[in-house]
Amino acid sequence: MAYAAKETMEKIWGKQFIADLLADDVEAAESVADALEQASGEMDLHLSARFKCPIEGAPLALQMLCANIAVYILANRHTALTTTIEDRYKQAVKMLERIAEGKAGLGADTPGIDIGGEISSSGAAFSAGPRLMGRWLP
Repeated sequence: MAYAAKETMEKIWGKQFIADLLADDVEAAESVADALEQASGEMDLHLSARFKCPIEGAPLALQMLCANIAVYILANRHTALTTTIEDRYKQAVKMLERIAEGKAGLGADTPGIDIGGEISSSGAAFSAGPRLMGRWLP
């Protein structure tokens, strides 16, 4: 499951820019879908440190990161890498690292942790076994 779609990439980077990245002898839709899947897989490597992956529903915060990584993959594949593409890729990876470390979140789409029928929105969950000792009263 990709965290972004071709339309997202085109909205961020422009339709013509994406078309220019692709070689003439490749199927555009297939190449873009493949790049988005690879980008999502790379993102899961970082996100799996904190979340169960893939994260359901493709949170909005991840869509731009996925699109930027996918453009980097396409540009590398077709030797069209620019400093702008590389900078956006590095920024996306840095943000994924921050999310994995817990220094940044996914906004309203951050998945909660199920703790006994309740959902923890902060990502913190505590559990304990049964009490072994009690207070001694005479």
